[in-house]
Amino acid sequence: MHRFHRNSILPFLQHPTAWKWLLAAAMLFRFAFLFASGLWKTEEYWEYGEIARLLSEGRGYSFPFVDEQLQFLKDAWYPSALMPPGYVFFLYPFLLIQNVVIRNLLLFTVQIGFSALAMWFSYRLVKQKAGVETAVVTLLFLAFTPDLVYASCSVGPTVWFHFLLSLFLWAPSGMKQARLTFVQILSAGLLVLMRSEVFLFFAVYAAWQWWNGYRLQAAFLLMGIALILAPWLFRNYREFGKPVLSASAGVNFYRGNNPGEIGDWPYAWSDTVLKMRKNPATFEGKFDSLAMHQSLDWIQQNPGTWLTRMPEKLARFWIIDWPDPRTHPPLYWIPWFATFLLGLVGLRNKEARNQFFPHLILLAVYTLVILIFFPQLRYLTLVKFFWIPFAAVGVLNWIKTGRTDPD
Repeated sequence: MHRFHRNSILPFLQHPTAWKWLLAAAMLFRFAFLFASGLWKTEEYWEYGEIARLLSEGRGYSFPFVDEQLQFLKDAWYPSALMPPGYVFFLYPFLLIQNVVIRNLLLFTVQIGFSALAMWFSYRLVKQKAGVETAVVTLLFLAFTPDLVYASCSVGPTVWFHFLLSLFLWAPSGMKQARLTFVQILSAGLLVLMRSEVFLFFAVYAAWQWWNGYRLQAAFLLMGIALILAPWLFRNYREFGKPVLSASAGVNFYRGNNPGEIGDWPYAWSDTVLKMRKNPATFEGKFDSLAMHQSLDWIQQNPGTWLTRMPEKLARFWIIDWPDPRTHPPLYWIPWFATFLLGLVGLRNKEARNQFFPHLILLAVYTLVILIFFPQLRYLTLVKFFWIPFAAVGVLNWIKTGRTDPD
């Protein structure tokens, strides 16, 4: 009986239009969530919106100071490289629309469109690598995983991350060499301008290409990314005296390595920091440097505690970030636990590991990032998209054999 039910699923997975119906359902589901959740009325655009606001007011690429209740001040700001400019520049024209409802409908419609493109590129890649059945199962997961749905209806670069990286990973199997090089360079460079830490992935990816004999492609990739980043790096060098991608490494390092709890912010109301605020032009760099030094001092004085936090960071990233109340609803953790366990099954398949080795590089890089810094729910949402093909492999193995162990 169970085998009959499993085999009855295969005709749907093999149907030539299944992916179209799933993609259409995914978009409709996202629009339904957008209206049901009330996010279409939001006026919260986080750090990206504050930088865009100051840009629109002629203050340059700046960030506002906050008060002791962490509320943004409207009339006090400082030059910033806190956030890379990619998503800010994407968001900026939408914020010029005064009507909030029209603004948000346009913004989230565009994001849902990019979410659909990300799913489409992932489907095409998985189909080329592992077959249509695995691709359709992948698309099914991508379409209805709760936090992936939420990401397309909320402010932030997560959807862009999925779209640009899916395009980057699909391009080698779907494009001729001349166009491939251009598309990969463009998608990689834009993605680093969205999420600066992803540069580490591209560096490792280029090293993997170099190791496998694709040395010209690896060199072009890194040089192309550098060319795209050059204006931003030059701006930061001129503004701050060093060509940083973002000026938050020290703060983020402190948040994962401090005398309090993982995720705590550095104290911003000491006499030292208040003195720094008197010179806005140098505040951000000095505060970030102070946070880094405080964190390094704590590690030097507490190496044992620092090391024992590593398993906690790992568990809070890959299993559940229990201090974050957003992970408590069953609608979040039940789908993720199932996806995680199925992905572990898929990882046991040697062929899947070979087919999706760049995905493994990404997963390893972000695991390293959270161990160095700290875990956050949005980091898992970034990489969960690329864990799902392994979960799909696990599902297909069960459908075809009734077993969860690879052949």
